[in-house]
Amino acid sequence: TISIEYRDKPPLMHTVQQQASGVLNDKTRRIFERAQLPFEFREVPLKRIVRNIQANEQKVCSPGWYKLPEREAFARFSLPIHQDRPHVVLASPTMYAAVQAHGSLKSLLADTKLRLSIVSGVSYGPELDAQIAASPQTVLQVSVTPLQLARMVLAGRADYMFLDEDDLHYFQQQGDLANDSSGISLIDMPAGLQRYIMCSKRVDEADIKRINQAIRELGYGGNDGARR
Repeated sequence: TISIEYRDKPPLMHTVQQQASGVLNDKTRRIFERAQLPFEFREVPLKRIVRNIQANEQKVCSPGWYKLPEREAFARFSLPIHQDRPHVVLASPTMYAAVQAHGSLKSLLADTKLRLSIVSGVSYGPELDAQIAASPQTVLQVSVTPLQLARMVLAGRADYMFLDEDDLHYFQQQGDLANDSSGISLIDMPAGLQRYIMCSKRVDEADIKRINQAIRELGYGGNDGARR
């Protein structure tokens, strides 16, 4: 049995009434059923998922990961199953005007009067990660969920953050954030990336081939399956 470990990141993946729910969990369930592979879902903190896949002691897969070279060193990846939209900026009420005045990501990250907050242990995509690493700003890394960080920003406990546009809309629809908590779009924000199923190498190549075939049959591979 393959353990499908997912983190709490609605609307893509979360737990509702003790059941794995969300866009990516639903896709993953259909993929594994089509591939006829036995599986069970478990909600697990993000950093522990990475440790479990790196340890390679069990068959573990996890949906929703960016395919990065450092991850390919210890994991196997499926075909893409989802396409992100570009990130937007969520700013605290007191810093909203200062953030919005920049208009570009390059200008925003060069402003040393502002402080960016990011979720510890996640990637915002290689291009955005590199620009964050090169920024002269003080970057605060916090071990919370994107929603928890968004609440910190709106409460004025952090200046601004990058947030998936779909996440922002979902949080607003669920009443977790006020509808006037608008995201700021930047002209040079990198395009949204594709997300994959990342597996420990205990999941052999034959199983990955079955997963990929199911992805193709369900129409999730490449850009065409992104928004379903």
